[in-house]
Amino acid sequence: MTASLVRTPRRPNPVFSDEYEVVRAVLIGARREAGLSQRALAARLGKTGSHVAMIERGQRRVDLLEFCRIADSLGVSADALVCRIAERLGALKRAA
Repeated sequence: MTASLVRTPRRPNPVFSDEYEVVRAVLIGARREAGLSQRALAARLGKTGSHVAMIERGQRRVDLLEFCRIADSLGVSADALVCRIAERLGALKRAA
C-alpha cells in the first residue's frame, strides 16, 4: 500500500464531547437568563445570528477571548461562567 493511501485514524472532535456540551449548555443558559435571542447576542458581539447559532449547535468552538466577549455581552463575568462550567463538569465526572 502506498503512503498516500494510508490514513491515520481521526481523533474524536472535542466539540462533540460531553465536556464541551457542558460549556455550550452554560452559554445557552446564560444567554436565556439575560433575556437575549441568538440574534440579539450576535448583534452585541458584532457577528451574525448564524455565528451564535453555530456555537450553540456545537458546530463552532469558542476560544478564550470570544468566551470573555460573550460573557461581557451577556452582562455576566467570565469568572462566573467558568465557575458554572467547573461545577457541572465536576458533577459529570462524579456521575461517570
